[in-house]
Amino acid sequence: MTESSVHRFPTWLGLLQGGVLYALYKSHQDKWWPLEWGWLFNAVLLSTLLLPFVAYWGIDTLNRRALRRLLLGVGVLVFGLGAYQGAMAFPLPDSTRLQLAPASAFLGLALLVFMLVPLTSGWARGTPDATLGGWHYPRLFEHAWRNAVVTIQAGALTGLFWAVLSLGAQLFHLIGVEWPKETIEKAWFAIPVTTLSIALGLRIGLRRAAFTVTLRNHWLTLTVWLLPLASLIGVAFVLTSFAGVGKLFERGLSAFFLLWFAAFWITFFNSAFQDGQSEPPLHPILRRVLPFAAPALLAVVGLAAWALMLRIQQYGLTPDRIWGALTVVVALAYGGGYTLSLRPGAPSRWMPGIAPANIVASLIMSAGIILLLSPVLDANRLATASQMVRLHTGQVQADDFDVRALTRQERAGYDALAELRRQRGPDGKPDKLALRAEDAVNNANRYRDNAFDEPDELVAALAERVDVYPAEKVLPAGFTDFLRQDLGKWESWQRKESCFARHQTRQRCTVLLIDLNHDGQDDVVLWQGDAYRSAVYAQSGQQWQQTGRLMVSGGGTPESVRAELATGAYAVRPVRWDELRVGKTRYQVFENAE
Repeated sequence: MTESSVHRFPTWLGLLQGGVLYALYKSHQDKWWPLEWGWLFNAVLLSTLLLPFVAYWGIDTLNRRALRRLLLGVGVLVFGLGAYQGAMAFPLPDSTRLQLAPASAFLGLALLVFMLVPLTSGWARGTPDATLGGWHYPRLFEHAWRNAVVTIQAGALTGLFWAVLSLGAQLFHLIGVEWPKETIEKAWFAIPVTTLSIALGLRIGLRRAAFTVTLRNHWLTLTVWLLPLASLIGVAFVLTSFAGVGKLFERGLSAFFLLWFAAFWITFFNSAFQDGQSEPPLHPILRRVLPFAAPALLAVVGLAAWALMLRIQQYGLTPDRIWGALTVVVALAYGGGYTLSLRPGAPSRWMPGIAPANIVASLIMSAGIILLLSPVLDANRLATASQMVRLHTGQVQADDFDVRALTRQERAGYDALAELRRQRGPDGKPDKLALRAEDAVNNANRYRDNAFDEPDELVAALAERVDVYPAEKVLPAGFTDFLRQDLGKWESWQRKESCFARHQTRQRCTVLLIDLNHDGQDDVVLWQGDAYRSAVYAQSGQQWQQTGRLMVSGGGTPESVRAELATGAYAVRPVRWDELRVGKTRYQVFENAE
């Protein structure tokens, strides 16, 4: 980094970024944004998070004109994809605050922005020895690694900065001075200080370019010696697998582990290749032998593709499997390109296929991220369509259909759940699948939003939130009065998350009236929204009391207790095994699930 570059490094951008992020945070917490403006909020948020890094990473890699063009192009791309992902967020039924785009949007766009900077700075069409006719690979390699190293350094420095701040605040806390601890916990302080610290860390890292290069070379030299080990393991695995491929699939073949191994193997190949300008720091025999391991890398990725394909054929598409398919395609580009180094007539330098393969894989990854986060090939929409086709064609039975998975597939999943909720049985009432879909929507708030900042207020009439089964029965007299008193003993956070909280307008409590203690009176079994939180109440004389809770004895929990009770899918079975007490500990035998 030149002296002039040091002076024009936009450190002020870190402070500006922090200020805008705090404004977004504050407006989101205080619910200033209308729910229908979620697209704009997410577009601004993602742009604010990512665009400053384009400016940082472009220092000394792009001239000012090229950097401005890149900022404009990336800005339009991030804003547009962020707006789409924000508009497609799952509309939580009880939420009064707009929803953030899914994590895949933040991670995918961050990776995309990181790759676009060196792909742009490395563009050199018309220069001698340009890779694929358009890129100067040594420059691309240099800029990509420089940006990665200085970003990691800035992150580590920011972490140390916060560790020192936290320890200092704790020291003052020991002598009764609380304002340092209270200050650093405030968002107006923490957010701008963090972004400013990252900017300063990047400035320091870029200013000491020689140290960055030394650190990179040291890391690559250390990891290059893992290439022979990874190659030995990979080749041995492939040869063993082909000798007994049937047993391989009988035991279960995980695309996840295969792709992770391939990722490390690819990394080690690049540790040896580096910028391709010199021979790798390996023994001459290893330099001659290791290129022949590239077909084994391609075979490992091929097995991962096969395993993923089988999984999709068996269970359909999910967002994770779609992103996994993109990963497989990228890995095939790496493996195929590296294997082409062995073709007759290839350049004489060590593994000449690595540089073009890396560029092609980066282009495929960039295009894939854009497509899967856009309306063109929206991963959530494709996954939802696949699952609904499986349901409608009978490939999966209604009782086995995973309605909860749809709550993680954003707007497409919500629309599919709305379709399922409209289903009716022969009697004109919602069928079991419709009830399960309704509960999935109503309970989505429990998994995607928190209610800790909502007021601790209960609904006026508790009975309005209760569905009683069997349907012909009503809650016993005096039970709701007792329940209100019992709720007053709960912790505040428990009341806020309960189905009786005023803000939980769509949550339902499920009650089963059944005699479990054989005293001739119905006991009350209360579930709060899901199958995990239950309580059993019994009446002694005129007094109600909570006698315990239900424990799951095997076979998992029902996805919707209400749907099971509404369709009569419940029964009482006497306990065959007595309880065992050892000291103060009670043991109960739960028979294995049938």
